[in-house]
Amino acid sequence: MASHVLEREFLRENFVPITVEAYQYLTEKNLISENSELIEGVIVKKMPKSPIHYSFTQKLMLFFQNKISSKYWIRQEGPILSKHSVPEPDIAIVDFRDDYYAVAHPSYAHLVIEISLTTLALDRDKADIYASANIPEYWIFNLQNKTLEVFQNPSDDKYQLTTILTATDSIHPLFQPELILDLKDFL
Repeated sequence: MASHVLEREFLRENFVPITVEAYQYLTEKNLISENSELIEGVIVKKMPKSPIHYSFTQKLMLFFQNKISSKYWIRQEGPILSKHSVPEPDIAIVDFRDDYYAVAHPSYAHLVIEISLTTLALDRDKADIYASANIPEYWIFNLQNKTLEVFQNPSDDKYQLTTILTATDSIHPLFQPELILDLKDFL
């Protein structure tokens, strides 16, 4: 495929976005790679997982599996439906509804987490997608800078509060405030 056409401003400005419904249909028919996600109407190939990304994600999964209430469900790289996007965050904490998720992907999560080693710009762009879905809290573990970027208080398709935490900090997720995640254990 000639990817150099994406360098042409005219084509970037005049592309035809694909809808969430069309993306889901094409995915169900195996016409689009499972290794992709829909971001603002554009099908984006997902980056391969490095060993550090994978092990970091597993460590977070184990932490949440052992700590959160049984009324929540942890999804790993599971689609979240949005107006014009179907991102697949590394981790999403959703309501436990086994019967429903067999029929449709959730459009809401209590917390979405991305682990970012090489995709920081894209992960930051996803903040607007999650804010427009009214997801109360979005975290980006920035492995390059060893920080946690916390986005909260969605309003008008933007997060109103952004906080940067370091390994000396801890955080209490909004969905379960009694839970303490000490960042020294992760960063």
